[in-house]
Amino acid sequence: MEKIVSFDKQGRIYIPEEIRKSFLNKTLVISFSNEILCLKPMEDDPIEALAKLGKTKLKVKSIHQLKKEARKTIEDDAEKKLRRY
Repeated sequence: MEKIVSFDKQGRIYIPEEIRKSFLNKTLVISFSNEILCLKPMEDDPIEALAKLGKTKLKVKSIHQLKKEARKTIEDDAEKKLRRY
C-alpha cells in the first residue's frame, strides 16, 4: 500500500488510519537509509520477544531492569542514527 503524505511545520507526518491499524504496537522504530524512511513496530515486551527466540538465559538482572535497558538501547540507537542525517 502506498499513500502520499507530507510533513507539517514541526516535522510530523500524518500516517493514514488504514496504515496505522496494521500496527499492533504504538511504538515504532524509525530508520533512514538511501532516501528510504522505514518504520518498524517495536516489541511491547522486548524480553518476551527474546524468550520466543530461545534466548532465555538472562537471569543476572530482573525482568524490569532488562526491559528498561532494552528500551533505552533501542531509543539511543535510533536517536544516533537520526542525528547522522
